Amino acid sequence: MEVSKIRQLFKKYMLGHTSGEEQQVVEQWYQLFDADVLPNMDEAEQARVKQEIWRGIQPQIVVAKTFYLKRPWVRAAAAILLLAGAGATWLMLHSRSTAPRYATYTTRVGERITIHLGDGSLLALNAGTTIRVPEDLSKTRTLQLIDGEAFFDVKTNPDLPFIVESGPVRTTVLGTSFNVAAYKDMQTLTVGVVSGKVRIATNHEQLQVLERDQELIYNKTNRQMRVASVDESLPGWKEGRLVFNDVSFDDMVILMEKNFGISISTTADHVKSTRYTTELPTGMDPGKAAQVLAAIHHLKVRVVSPHTVIYE
Repeated sequence: MEVSKIRQLFKKYMLGHTSGEEQQVVEQWYQLFDADVLPNMDEAEQARVKQEIWRGIQPQIVVAKTFYLKRPWVRAAAAILLLAGAGATWLMLHSRSTAPRYATYTTRVGERITIHLGDGSLLALNAGTTIRVPEDLSKTRTLQLIDGEAFFDVKTNPDLPFIVESGPVRTTVLGTSFNVAAYKDMQTLTVGVVSGKVRIATNHEQLQVLERDQELIYNKTNRQMRVASVDESLPGWKEGRLVFNDVSFDDMVILMEKNFGISISTTADHVKSTRYTTELPTGMDPGKAAQVLAAIHHLKVRVVSPHTVIYE
């Protein structure tokens, strides 16, 4: 049976050019899913699986002159389509059943939470953070930091490394405490180690092994990185402080919004080019925090709803 003839049958069905018998062949293939292959799915789930298989076949269909297949070809096509459909469906269902299940945790503006994980590890989330954690940590300890900043105090398990995936950077540990700042809208990503060691890698290469009191700063745009020494035993946000250490205007805006819920803007080039260095208590009134930040850098603030404008 030529694969091209089967593709032609699908193409004709899509265009509404099939004979009654040819239409029945394709529809019988669909009916396969309503019988034994998908017995435990609701209608919406069955439709989704069918469409995923259907989309996998469509790109292979090329435009050609329409012709009608003889009956032996039709029967052969039916057999092959049924087998292909059953095989593809089994693979999809099998992968779904073996994939780890995740729980998603998200903190709101100004909110910080601590989570005690099932393996004995401790997870603390800064404001405006989203992270996915495996429900069964006895099988995998790979967490996905989607956005924001988190502190990890990891319980040692030599047989099952603790891994944090944060965009392009992958941090692997056996037992340590460390902080990852991976805000998706910020250009840089940082990993700082409080105790123990971590191994840092990307999809492209191994980057660095970090030890206690070291921090890696990774530029997501140009893939450049540097390692710096850090003096503090814990990240500032764990102690109720928002710390700016020579950050850009854009990064300052993101952190102020996540921690205080205020939207800062400016039209002044000097303000945009200023590097910001200061500490603000996270419990401070948002308006007061903006005033303090501006004053330290010899700038002024005015509220033009819904923005807080910084100017010279």
